[in-house]
Amino acid sequence: MKVLKFTIFFSFFKKYCEFNRILFFSMLFYHMKTLFKNCLVYDGSGAPPHSGDVLVDGDRITAIAPALSGGDRIIDGAGLALAPGFIDAHGHSDISILAAPEATGKISQGITTEITGNCGLSPFPVTDHNRDHLNRLYANYGVRIDWNDFAGYAAAVERRRPAINIMPLCGHNTLRAAVNGYQDKPPPVEQIAALLREQLRQGAAGFSTGLLYTPGCFSTPDEITALLNVLSEFDRPYTTHLRSEGNQLLEALTEAVESCRSSGQKHLHVSHFKASGQANWHKLSDAIRLLAKSGLRITADRYPYTESMTQLGVILPDTLAYMTNEELSEYLNDPDHFRETASRLRQFPPERWQTCRLITTTAPGYQTRNGQIFAEFPDPPSACAEILRDDPAGAMAAFRGMSPDNLRQILKLPYLMCGTDESVRPVDYRFGVSHPRGFGSFPIFFGYYKLEEAIRRVTSLPADTFGITRRGRIECGYYADLVLFDQTAYRARADFANPHRLTEGIKLVLVNGAEHAGRVLSR
Repeated sequence: MKVLKFTIFFSFFKKYCEFNRILFFSMLFYHMKTLFKNCLVYDGSGAPPHSGDVLVDGDRITAIAPALSGGDRIIDGAGLALAPGFIDAHGHSDISILAAPEATGKISQGITTEITGNCGLSPFPVTDHNRDHLNRLYANYGVRIDWNDFAGYAAAVERRRPAINIMPLCGHNTLRAAVNGYQDKPPPVEQIAALLREQLRQGAAGFSTGLLYTPGCFSTPDEITALLNVLSEFDRPYTTHLRSEGNQLLEALTEAVESCRSSGQKHLHVSHFKASGQANWHKLSDAIRLLAKSGLRITADRYPYTESMTQLGVILPDTLAYMTNEELSEYLNDPDHFRETASRLRQFPPERWQTCRLITTTAPGYQTRNGQIFAEFPDPPSACAEILRDDPAGAMAAFRGMSPDNLRQILKLPYLMCGTDESVRPVDYRFGVSHPRGFGSFPIFFGYYKLEEAIRRVTSLPADTFGITRRGRIECGYYADLVLFDQTAYRARADFANPHRLTEGIKLVLVNGAEHAGRVLSR
């Protein structure tokens, strides 16, 4: 009996010592002092750089001076730029961060924080009304959505120890579906508003809409205004994927502005600001003037490409585009409906298929065509219908419909920041194919500005926009999200033929003072 008791005690003691040894060395590393020497320091304010040293103790910046000593780890940054970690103002890594927490495509660009939950699609709140749909939507990641709200989602992400910080918005489409499902029926707006209030109380960074997508496309301006009444209580941004970015661009912007004014919501953020379709390019100047006269705090994001990427289903005529994924698949499985849909798609002018590129799909027979322009297919209309029949939720396409001149005009706006509009991805393609913006947006964005201004637009500007406290600048007391890079070699290598090529020029990325130690940020 004594031997048994001793054995149990010894086993417990051994495990206790092992745990505390790990804890000790973990804390020792966490509080390691890292000294960056001889760097060209860009503080994120937009001011010209200065030569100097920066000391990091644990997860904070503790000293900035022309010359510092000490440090357990000394990094010579001679000839290199040191900047605050870059902030992706518009990402979609909500679930992919759980499947690929190393966030390779983002880290390789110098991104240390991503705003998620954009375009009305967030991974919370979740109820019996939307759980199955969300699990089907994200099935390729192998992640089971078993949480209910912001707090549960945040805990799930923290357990995966992501390489970057994640700051989630609450998405209207998910929110509405949690109460009302995905059907076109009048919603109980008071219930939806109460659920939004709870997500914001738990820490959601703001509220997003994706009014082009189901079920947000069924909402009325009055519904959005009612939800913005709730948001206005929290002083957080309203970000919107407009109801139209093309033929009804000005009307959609007017709706967004009026909803904010009516609700007392003061901050409107326009997601991936653009005028889509050549027939609408001329509307951009009017759109900019409309925003300037709104009386609101206006901010916006944009990826530096003229090809967008979204669900292939947006190519469909309106009568089909408003179907749920399940309804569309069932509809197209009927041979008569399939022939009718292919016939309607065949009415598109040939150049429509020249401007549409299949990015990723699991539809049988088409996985090998990922990355190809539809015009290269033997029968583009039938191929499109087949893909949407077999993979309505996952099929993604890039659409070339934006003006290079408009892109330059948008990037000049003082409130414009960079967003990849993409998920974190590994270098391989096990979770699908990214638009090259997922691996190359930031270095291309930098090419439009002086370096100090480019850095301001991806650091302090988005930090101020989304209320990210003590990040976005190199200042004492700020979190040590830092990027050391060769400004002469910082360039994108990703393109549509090879969309997962890593950016060049990044030497070291620290997140919260360590290499790839992200958190979920809340308000």
